[in-house]
Amino acid sequence: MEKILYDMHIVDGYIASIYVADSAKKVAAAYYKGIYKKFGIDSAAYNKSLVWYNTNPKELELMYKNIQKSLTQQKKAVEIADKMIQKKKFKADSLVIAKKFKADSLAIRKKMKPDSLSKVKATAEIAKKKKQADSLINIKKTGAMQVVSATTPALVQ
Repeated sequence: MEKILYDMHIVDGYIASIYVADSAKKVAAAYYKGIYKKFGIDSAAYNKSLVWYNTNPKELELMYKNIQKSLTQQKKAVEIADKMIQKKKFKADSLVIAKKFKADSLAIRKKMKPDSLSKVKATAEIAKKKKQADSLINIKKTGAMQVVSATTPALVQ
């Protein structure tokens, strides 16, 4: 009877969390039937046993102390499991974030390399064109000077 009551109280706790009364009744009936089947009894046998334990309060009290211990142990086990899950989830989330950060960093680096190469290439290209422009200016200057010097040699000297 102790194991049956333990399961019944677990179901009662779950049923209490269901807000829609009709749904709660349907769910409760299915769970209670499952408990009866698990222990090979029916609702009549269960109710008959409850009546007997109500007339023997010392037995009922002893049984409920054991049920309370079991429920407390179960609660602690669930809390420990939840903490472990949260730690693993946090660790997993941290790894996901770290991988994403690394991937983002690599993407940024890949973007920066072409950009920085482009800047270097552009700077080199500008320098090259400037050099060409300067040499053209020099050619024009020297060509003009030569033309001037050919026509008026006395002025150049």
